[in-house]
Amino acid sequence: MNNIKVQELVRTLMNIDELLLLVEKNRHHLSKIDDELYEKIRARIKELEELKASANDFDFFRYEDEIRALRRLQRKIFELRTGKIINAAWAEVCGQQMTSDIENMCSNERSFFKRLMEIIREFKKSVIEGEIRKRDDKVLVRIKKDVEIQGVDGKTYKLRKEDVVTLPQLNADALIKGGVAERIEVKEDEISQEN
Repeated sequence: MNNIKVQELVRTLMNIDELLLLVEKNRHHLSKIDDELYEKIRARIKELEELKASANDFDFFRYEDEIRALRRLQRKIFELRTGKIINAAWAEVCGQQMTSDIENMCSNERSFFKRLMEIIREFKKSVIEGEIRKRDDKVLVRIKKDVEIQGVDGKTYKLRKEDVVTLPQLNADALIKGGVAERIEVKEDEISQEN
């Protein structure tokens, strides 16, 4: 990065705008950053917070200014890079090659990128092929074994053997496939006779 070490820039905080320019000089593609840049910024903020606790008035305000500047830097880098990662994930799913952006991601960004691609692919599949069921679809099942699950609807289900319950489609399918539950088919005419 122009023979200037990121760690030195973060330590001395000579010019935040200069650091941002170096980190994200290309408006459309990700720049290569130190894989530990985010961690180094967090560590420096923590170090300054500790120094501030026992500082005199002059140093207290100097540390406070540096902390504020580092947080601004942290937020700006996050915003710039996250926007580019979202665009790169969308482009990859749509068939565009984003090799340089992927190579320039640090490890936690790469992990975020992969999760985003999965979500976008799933959404694309649901829109184009209509293959994902609605999350609010419910299925009536009989439970074969005691089990406790976290439903896709956010509820916790404590189920006992022989319970008959209505579960979200995705959870019911998983339990049926695992042999923990069996589907109970209800015919439309049976429902109307009860009413």
